[in-house]
Amino acid sequence: MPKVTITNTKGLVQSKGSGLEVNSNTKINTRLSRQTPVILLKWNYITCAAPVVGNIGESADGVLADGDSFGMMVPGANGELGWLVGNSVGAFTAAGSSPTVIGTIPATDTASTEAGLNLQMDATTADNVGLQLSCGSNFGANANKFTVGTHSGYIDVTFFCPDVTDYDCVVIGFRSAEAFQTGFNTVAATGASGDLLYTDVVAYGVQGVTSNNGDLAISTDLNGSGTSTFTDSTDNTTDAENTRIRVNLSAAGVVTYQFVTNAVAGAGTLAAPTATAAFTFDSGDTLIPYIAILGTNEDDSILLKDIEISRSPGILYQN
Repeated sequence: MPKVTITNTKGLVQSKGSGLEVNSNTKINTRLSRQTPVILLKWNYITCAAPVVGNIGESADGVLADGDSFGMMVPGANGELGWLVGNSVGAFTAAGSSPTVIGTIPATDTASTEAGLNLQMDATTADNVGLQLSCGSNFGANANKFTVGTHSGYIDVTFFCPDVTDYDCVVIGFRSAEAFQTGFNTVAATGASGDLLYTDVVAYGVQGVTSNNGDLAISTDLNGSGTSTFTDSTDNTTDAENTRIRVNLSAAGVVTYQFVTNAVAGAGTLAAPTATAAFTFDSGDTLIPYIAILGTNEDDSILLKDIEISRSPGILYQN
């Protein structure tokens, strides 16, 4: 260790060649600084413990009204914790299925392994219900937000569903940091050119008219235009096989998309969609990565098998 010299309050100097020594008169003001990690959240249904879901019952015991929220702590493979904010889309009753890991967990995944975190919510008994999961707070300071012009990153998710057509909306993406919009899932499920409600938003996955055949599609809206774009990528998902999708965000706000089907959860070679839609967020936009799901009153699971959210660089803060 190099020599460290510190001057105390009396002007005296003390030094040590292999360490640090100060006398009792020395005053040192220290502030601990930390950096948020590049990987904000990383979870896999095999390598990680089950997420801890809380507060299912904001309106009553075991009941969530449309828009009610709940929290989810998500443990990583080494015990590190990420978190998600959940919002109920449509009512959730005691008959619903709160997010829970189901199925037999194998030693290694296959593309057809039916296990993972079930996100079907009250689609068990009701139509047009689901949830949004957001990796970031709608308000407040840092809280995992992405600022265009500063951050780059991605959200990468592997889903599994026995019958994809049982869901009108299974999408991921980025949206503006603002109050939760409960109607977003329904508009995305409709597709075409509806108002996606968030001021700035991009959604990639099964949605709109493509939900009938399992195609992946892209929806976007910028600056609250009230009219979204909708693009069918023509890339098809397959029932009872893994579908991995990723939305990338450059520091300049440019959004790109990738997918792979029939591969191990979190793996496989990602490729660009066959048909895509150019989209760029504005510099300074503050964004939150999210998942949105809407079911069709079919008792069919929609399983989250792997998720990774990355943001670079981390934000330096001090205590």
